[in-house]
Amino acid sequence: MKRITRASVGVVLAGATAAGALIAGAGTATAATYRNDLVRTLDTGVSAFNWTECDRYKYEGNLELDRHHPRDPQEYYYCSPGVFSNGVQRVNLWFRHRT
Repeated sequence: MKRITRASVGVVLAGATAAGALIAGAGTATAATYRNDLVRTLDTGVSAFNWTECDRYKYEGNLELDRHHPRDPQEYYYCSPGVFSNGVQRVNLWFRHRT
């Protein structure tokens, strides 16, 4: 009886592991259908102003997306640091969207 129980538990665990792998694979496939596009690079000569302006554009872009119903929560604008030039950090505005 113990052997049957152990074998049954083993089969259930193997099935759960396979199901988990399928779910993880499906999540990866879904994530792969999105892409990031560079909208603009802010390079005003002042790092703080670059971030402030990027945040403003990001906010406006996300407000525009919120006007569309239903909104895809995986689509949004975001800011990321760019390269430094003469001690000033450029800031990139990106749009993540479904491809």
